[in-house]
Amino acid sequence: MLSRRNLLASMLLSGIPAFASEVKDWDVIVVGTGVAGLAAACSALEAGAGNVLILEKSPVVGGHSILSTGYVAAVDKPRQQRAGIEDSPSLMLQNMLEVGGYLNDVELAKIVCENSEDTVYWLEKMGVKWDGNIYQTVAGLHPRSHITNFVRAGYDYVMALLSSAKRMGAKLALNTKALDLIEKDERVIGIRVQNLDGSITDLFAKAVILATGGFTANVELRSKFDPRLGSEFPTTANPNRKSFDGATGDGLIMAQKLGAATKDAEFLQLIPFWGARLLDYVGADIYVNNQGFRFVNEAASWRDVSNAILEQDKREMWAITDSQSKKGASLGVKLMNGTVKKASTIKEMAKAMGVPIQNLEETIRSYNKFSAEGMDPIFGKKVFTQQINQPPFYFGKEKLAVHFCCGGIKLNKNAEVVKLDGSIIPGLYVCGEASGGPHGHDRLGGVALTSAFVFGRIAGRNAVTM
Repeated sequence: MLSRRNLLASMLLSGIPAFASEVKDWDVIVVGTGVAGLAAACSALEAGAGNVLILEKSPVVGGHSILSTGYVAAVDKPRQQRAGIEDSPSLMLQNMLEVGGYLNDVELAKIVCENSEDTVYWLEKMGVKWDGNIYQTVAGLHPRSHITNFVRAGYDYVMALLSSAKRMGAKLALNTKALDLIEKDERVIGIRVQNLDGSITDLFAKAVILATGGFTANVELRSKFDPRLGSEFPTTANPNRKSFDGATGDGLIMAQKLGAATKDAEFLQLIPFWGARLLDYVGADIYVNNQGFRFVNEAASWRDVSNAILEQDKREMWAITDSQSKKGASLGVKLMNGTVKKASTIKEMAKAMGVPIQNLEETIRSYNKFSAEGMDPIFGKKVFTQQINQPPFYFGKEKLAVHFCCGGIKLNKNAEVVKLDGSIIPGLYVCGEASGGPHGHDRLGGVALTSAFVFGRIAGRNAVTM
């Protein structure tokens, strides 16, 4: 696997290296280095591709994937059975449809579920090492999520797949922005790119795979699909608006020039992310409003949670946990910058929050009672991993940010791009957040990465064999 030092060395490439322009006809060109694109590259090489080129417009690999907390939802009978968990692809599909408002392309969602278990084992083959436990991630509805660790799981997946792709012979070009698809006789035969120095290069291939991510950072584009999401909402990848966020819809823009259809592109996911929320699994924290009361089932879908937050005073909430929970890598930074605070008592916490002490004490008392009984009769929560009763208490405010595109370029079961008239664009494939179909109006917790892996593999394989 690539070390951090070798990764940094590989990022010194500026634009198209000599080898890229010297190869007249690549077997496959993949646009994007998130997990969907890297899975596609690995799959294409496994399927017999002789040469694969991976393009990335930024100077670093990984896209949004490398920032991900990293839960991968998948049926995994051996691990789940050891934990006493019953699961099946049909139950996972039902969960996807429920969260997606039954707007999902059922065929595509079914493919994700039925291929999820094999994907877990394939990732192990690529070098991913799971922590061995099964979790119910936030908005996951059922315990089936896998993770490597709580600190840098997204990084682990990117590095494992990048290392495997390069070991199998893939070439990587950073600082290389895709501008337009090249079409001949109604078939995609390559892609036009801009290099770091501004020069333009045409690259040719038997197939092009768009794994360019979503369009959450493109305010103009996202506002066309959902007028509510103006510039007042940051993205979870760039909450302070001081960093680079490459999710600008490049693949969607290029594909639409060739007549590509979209599916569910109007559904963008809002979540509370960069505030005080420290956990990405269910059962160890609560959300309260400015009056100190819970207002939602914390295990509900992100769509339900976000809609509930939008109804609260100032469109904000407080996240509260205690010393027992398994916190992510952001804890130290959030404590230092004051996003998260600690308190020794509920009274001290309520005073710091500016909420009525009696309200917060009653909220936590009743919640702990529900946790002990295993059922919350007010909001219907059934998943509890602990009570919130071991100080210090960790707390702070959360607001919403644009997180994920639930739709995008319409794809079919072969990961081919579908046109407005229902035909396909030969030679063009799509996967990951750039695509639309499996999720409906919201995505099941942990399934974003699963879908990216599954359709990345399908796109890579079919780009070579179809």
